[in-house]
Amino acid sequence: MPGEPVLFATSPDRGRACIERWRGRRPVFWCVLGHTDTCLLPGISSAGVSEDLRPYTPAADAEVVLLGTPACLPELPSNPLGAPGPAGITRAALRLASLEANFVGAGLRVWPETPVLRASERPGGSLEQSAQAVPDARELFAFGVRLGAEAAANAPYVVVGESVPGGTTTALAVLLALGYVAEGRVSGSMPGNAHLLKSRVAHGALERAGIASGDARADPLRAVMSVGDPMQPLAAGMALGATRAGREVLLAGGSQMVAVAALIRALGGDSALDRVAIGTTRWVVQDPAADVTGLAGEIDPHLAVLAVNLDFSNSRHAALHEYERFAVKEGVGAGGACIAALQASGESLTRLQAVIDDVYDELLGRLTPQ
Repeated sequence: MPGEPVLFATSPDRGRACIERWRGRRPVFWCVLGHTDTCLLPGISSAGVSEDLRPYTPAADAEVVLLGTPACLPELPSNPLGAPGPAGITRAALRLASLEANFVGAGLRVWPETPVLRASERPGGSLEQSAQAVPDARELFAFGVRLGAEAAANAPYVVVGESVPGGTTTALAVLLALGYVAEGRVSGSMPGNAHLLKSRVAHGALERAGIASGDARADPLRAVMSVGDPMQPLAAGMALGATRAGREVLLAGGSQMVAVAALIRALGGDSALDRVAIGTTRWVVQDPAADVTGLAGEIDPHLAVLAVNLDFSNSRHAALHEYERFAVKEGVGAGGACIAALQASGESLTRLQAVIDDVYDELLGRLTPQ
């Protein structure tokens, strides 16, 4: 049987206070879809079966959540090891609590065949090839501030997720630029997290941009422009727009949202994270090859990291058992969506896991030849 539905990985008192405030309340859920050409580097990501198909993953994630099937791909986005992507978890969580999904696109190479707000048409460049990875970072940040304020006007709190293949490498680069010792500590979409490759790519990009560790604290968006991805300034802007409007924000994700939290603090000052928490999965906070909670504590010792205590050991889908081997851990706001859904619905973790299995029945049954 499942244990506690939510784990309090950092700042437990603040985390429990958030859970109590959110009980019975229905947030607005937004997911930022973004692209960085960094995801095309061999071995950098497994958020998709192959490098060629990886640019389709954000669009397919949105389609799975909204339609129950990908329209731009013939099959569910999956890890090369066979584990299905987390969009089904997000779909199940939102279904459990009857929460609406909203998507905003930041520079996609493939756009979903579903409603999506377009923040930018310019994809993020590769950290190995581009002089500037996100030239329109300041415009994306301003767009996010406006969107966050609008979202806050219609909900008691705001959940912000992401789908950005390759985004843990750009997260590492931005964390390093902001002065955090992050090598070997970010999580990712595969066992082991490809730390040596990510560090080589991130440090090479920082060297080409002329940014030493900590240089970007005076101008955080410079770090994003040079070595980040389009999701980061948009999500940071959304969070600041919502918190300035008096609402709390749950950043739904792992290492990528830790980097967003670092940006929020650098852009908004010491109190900027007072109304912000991170919501993720057990697989992220217990990842033996990462230290996401330690990084979060260094950004702000009071920042609460909450983790939904999902366990797929007994799922009827053998492919989902790969999550227990850390083959997939997070994405599409899955962890935060689950936490918000449990609080809004009052349902149990057992019931949530049953709905997740039901959704994967639909997804895998529809897409897998019999």
